Amino acid sequence: MKKNYLRCLSVLLLTLLSITASAQKPITGTVRENSAPVSGVNVAVKGTAKVTQTGSDGKFSISANATDILVFTMVGSLRQEILVGDQQTINVTLSSAESELGEVVITALGIRREKKSLGYGVQEVKGETLVSAKEPNLANTLTGKIAGLQVVRSSDGPAGSSKILLRGSNSLTGSNQPLIVVDGVPIDNFTGAPDNGYWNRSLDRGNGIADINPDDIETLSVLKGPSAAALYGSRAGNGVILITTKSGRAQDGLGINASSSFGMSSIFTNPERQNSFGQGNTGVYKAASTESWGPKADGQMVTNWNGQQVGLSTYNNVDNYMQQGTNINNSISFQQMYKGSSVYTSYNRLEDEGIVPGTKLLRNNLTARAVSKFGTNDRWVTDTKIQYSNTKANNRPIGGRDGSSAYTLYMLPRSMDITAFESAKNNAGNMLWFDGAGSQVNPYWSNQYNLNEDSRDRFIVNGSVK
Repeated sequence: MKKNYLRCLSVLLLTLLSITASAQKPITGTVRENSAPVSGVNVAVKGTAKVTQTGSDGKFSISANATDILVFTMVGSLRQEILVGDQQTINVTLSSAESELGEVVITALGIRREKKSLGYGVQEVKGETLVSAKEPNLANTLTGKIAGLQVVRSSDGPAGSSKILLRGSNSLTGSNQPLIVVDGVPIDNFTGAPDNGYWNRSLDRGNGIADINPDDIETLSVLKGPSAAALYGSRAGNGVILITTKSGRAQDGLGINASSSFGMSSIFTNPERQNSFGQGNTGVYKAASTESWGPKADGQMVTNWNGQQVGLSTYNNVDNYMQQGTNINNSISFQQMYKGSSVYTSYNRLEDEGIVPGTKLLRNNLTARAVSKFGTNDRWVTDTKIQYSNTKANNRPIGGRDGSSAYTLYMLPRSMDITAFESAKNNAGNMLWFDGAGSQVNPYWSNQYNLNEDSRDRFIVNGSVK
């Protein structure tokens, strides 16, 4: 009798335990990262098809048994598994998986894919890497960072252009540059006049990607080859550079960030020049000559190009003409996230004065972007962006061999002082030049051929609903 009683009691206890273990109960909680709620985190019951996502406030709700294990996953964060047990509220703090971030890249149309699953070459550069270079032209910051990418600088100076090539040239007459796409909007990376040759020089008006503020970039992905860029059509036959700008993340405090940098530039090296002989040729002084093979300059008195009696000596016209270049870059930005809405806005001002007197680049960038998620499981997303860029340049560089270039500076006779032409005009109002110049303009101002201000504006409004 006693044995039967104990047996029944054991069966009853096992039955109660089984019922308790299999009973479903609602589990709620909040998922955070860096003390801020995170939306879009997958919460799944391990071994089942039951899954949900956190809302804009980071909260979730799911039914599970006491013996179930909840799995929390999100791209860029470490996977976490938690046993339900007797808990009804489970709060989770995610940790960044830095080792996994490099394996997820942005492909065509802004789609995120695992790098190992792609059948073509894609390389991504983080925005922090681009900012560290402190280059005024974004194209120059890509030098040495992307395999197979070549940056060709057409000229020096603050307003000079840079051309981008991916895996060499594919065309003899057409453009070989990749397509530039900024947040889904294609832009033209023009590089000035199309007929800018050695003898037929023209103004270098910079390139399109130089108008972008590097501080606004979140990531930059390079799609190499036609297979990677097929969704963008024939324009992407030379590859695509995808630029994704910042959209705002949760920040501690106000979320305001300010930065300022100052740089200086000077001539690194010069070709060797003879400093023994003055103006003329075959040892004979000639005031109208453009050569420097006259008599040895020992201070003897000669009549110079404007009829004055001066001692024959040589001058360092390169150092006397060039100046110390300066670069000032100031930026301020604000970004923050509240529930399902994020905002990012920034202002950047770049003042770049080159080593050639009169050359200056002034660029102002203003960006504002707002992203909002709403609806069931945050399935609806609105993304609105306004970007304004204004670039002004004085005395843009000129390529080619002709006199309106550095050719004048280096080929001026060694016994002529270029600073004597600094006034540009004489008392009669005529331009200062010497008889041997022919059609040559004033030597001092020849490198400042374009004295007028050149400017361009870029205004982009981009909005989407997904």
